[in-house]
Amino acid sequence: MAKIGFSKEALEGNLLPDGLYEVRLEGFEPQFSSKKTSVNLNPILKIVNHPSLNNKRVFDNLNSSASWIIEAFCHAFGQTLIPNAQGGGDIPGEFPGDDEDPEKWQPYQGPLTGAVGKVLLKKTTWNGKENSKVDQWFCALGNACNIKHPTGLAK
Repeated sequence: MAKIGFSKEALEGNLLPDGLYEVRLEGFEPQFSSKKTSVNLNPILKIVNHPSLNNKRVFDNLNSSASWIIEAFCHAFGQTLIPNAQGGGDIPGEFPGDDEDPEKWQPYQGPLTGAVGKVLLKKTTWNGKENSKVDQWFCALGNACNIKHPTGLAK
């Protein structure tokens, strides 16, 4: 009979040291939130330019109901929201297709893919387990940005 085992590290989750990291966006794994009232974009983020943690995944749900965080996320990768007809903004790029279910969306196509940005990670505790959360997205737009981006996101 076959057995499937897991390492101690895998069971402990993705605990990374607190600090500033560069991450590359490789895509998204969108799905409805638990109440199906919003979408968790679940960006696929990998650490880059680090001596020992390259390719480690950084998790963040990036919920569509938190537009100010999504704007900070886009700015961290050097992109601005695209003005829309409602007077707000859209994430640059798209998920092709017409399906209402985000889990059936086609892979994201746009300028965020492959972009590198900076994040501050902080350890938090959720359901009795320590994990690493994005505490801040660092804006890469320099003087072209006049927005005060959120801090203290890891709670």
